[in-house]
Amino acid sequence: MEYFAGANTRKGFYSIFDECFKNTERLYILKGSSGCGKSTLMRRIAEKAKRLNLDTDLIYCSADSDSLDGVIIPKLGIAVADGTAPHSMDVKYPCVRENIVNLGQFWDESKLIPKKNEIVALTDRKSFHYKNAYGSLSAFGTIDDLKKSLVSQSILRSDLEGCAFKMAEKLCNGANGHVKRIFTSAFTSSGVKTLSTFGEVENLYRVIGKGAEFLMSAISGIAREKGENITESLSPTNPCVIDSIYFEGSNSLITMLDIPPCKTALHEKTVSTSRFTNNEILTGMRSKIRALERLSDEILLDAQKELASARSVHSKIESIYIPAMNFTALDEYTFELISKIFSE
Repeated sequence: MEYFAGANTRKGFYSIFDECFKNTERLYILKGSSGCGKSTLMRRIAEKAKRLNLDTDLIYCSADSDSLDGVIIPKLGIAVADGTAPHSMDVKYPCVRENIVNLGQFWDESKLIPKKNEIVALTDRKSFHYKNAYGSLSAFGTIDDLKKSLVSQSILRSDLEGCAFKMAEKLCNGANGHVKRIFTSAFTSSGVKTLSTFGEVENLYRVIGKGAEFLMSAISGIAREKGENITESLSPTNPCVIDSIYFEGSNSLITMLDIPPCKTALHEKTVSTSRFTNNEILTGMRSKIRALERLSDEILLDAQKELASARSVHSKIESIYIPAMNFTALDEYTFELISKIFSE
């Protein structure tokens, strides 16, 4: 399974790292700068697990979806995570559960100290762009709340809740009530990136229309009450919103995302929420809603540009640290660490 454990949202960077890694018996927390090889090390661990036919959870970086932020090997109860900002992780049970892996030990300080001022300036500039991006995302959230408030006035609650109950009843088969929260999408410098988290599903339900968010929330509540094993995907810009729900027992996915977080579906159905809205009320607010949507698009574009600027600065920081790394020594250490992980 592949997903994100953090996202750039209206609340700033929103991390569920502790939640995603809570069931691991052994956790290796990587520390080090940009360009010190954290993602590469995790990829090598994931490749080793694949060769041993061990299932893995690959947790991708929301700032750079080509990089890894974590790897979990459920069968071994072992995980490796990037523990640097913005998803810093605390060590609660040193040695007996968590181990710090300091990749900074492979720096050549003589190559970095002379560039201190440049590193500080670039790091501050990167923070500046992220601050601007989060400011725009916060404004987007405020506008989205206003739009949601307008739409809610047209929702036919009893009809919507009736549909939610029927859908949940069809997909629920009883389990132990395990609920997992993840991000299947992230808002990045190139827009929203969605992963094929759930692979091949039996049933895919695409929820569309102004009432989609309300229907998703209702289905989630019913599934939780029934004690169903589900995985909830949080919205990449608002972690309080559920954009997809995966029902483990029936291998079914309900989503309101344009690009569903799965590879293929044997059966697919579209669920329109237009029948749960009072069209007369909605029509009276349509021009205002459209104006808010246009403004939202502009603000999101600004946030995306700021994230692109932050990523550009990040690349410059990496270009300083990479030449200062002793990758030969790091490779030797990586081999020893992988041997240790898979011998435990």
